[in-house]
Amino acid sequence: MLRSTYMIRPRASFLFSQQQRLLDLSSKRFYKMSVGTIKKGQVVQFKNKAWKVLNRDHSSSGRGGAVIKMEIQDIKTMAKSNERFKSNDTLEILNLQEETYQYLYSEGAQLHLLHPETFDEIILTKDMCEGGERAVSMLEDGMPISISFLTTPEEGRQPALFKLPANHVFTVGSVVERAGQAAKGTVYKTASLSNGAKLQVPEFVHEGDRILVDIENMKYMKREL
Repeated sequence: MLRSTYMIRPRASFLFSQQQRLLDLSSKRFYKMSVGTIKKGQVVQFKNKAWKVLNRDHSSSGRGGAVIKMEIQDIKTMAKSNERFKSNDTLEILNLQEETYQYLYSEGAQLHLLHPETFDEIILTKDMCEGGERAVSMLEDGMPISISFLTTPEEGRQPALFKLPANHVFTVGSVVERAGQAAKGTVYKTASLSNGAKLQVPEFVHEGDRILVDIENMKYMKREL
């Protein structure tokens, strides 16, 4: 089951259109598909959970008939599983949509985000972040955040998870200069970014510089000029 402890605070002028949009999505007709026709990337309901299909392999074994092997990932927990199905098995197809919001601020375990067009504010929890606490530590005011909304027959349209951009430009707040003789090759030092996160950067990066960071791997990419 998906979390239902989230809030949307719409501005009055957008209230009707937003409610109508949610109603249209939540009333979407669901359908089942043969496992043999389900494609990589689709989201299915299996054992009362929503799973994204990562890989699939079709094989046949004489008497036993065709077997479909699927690698699937729990949308909520990101846990992976390998499952086997018969070719005539069916699974319910779910609707997963991504929308971009803007990060505003954190309040305890809650994150406040704003839709840039409707100005609706949504409140999610940190444990819904794809990438865990490490990714949450890289949040910065105004950062674009992708929220995945999952529509299920039981709960309608609910946010399932959110993720930070693959890379983002941060301002270096301070650096810890290395002491002693410089080594051969690129020398790195610790930098504190404007959001408080720490990162290893080349020695030529200084306080006030703006740098592009690979958020997923927590790595310095380049200095912005």
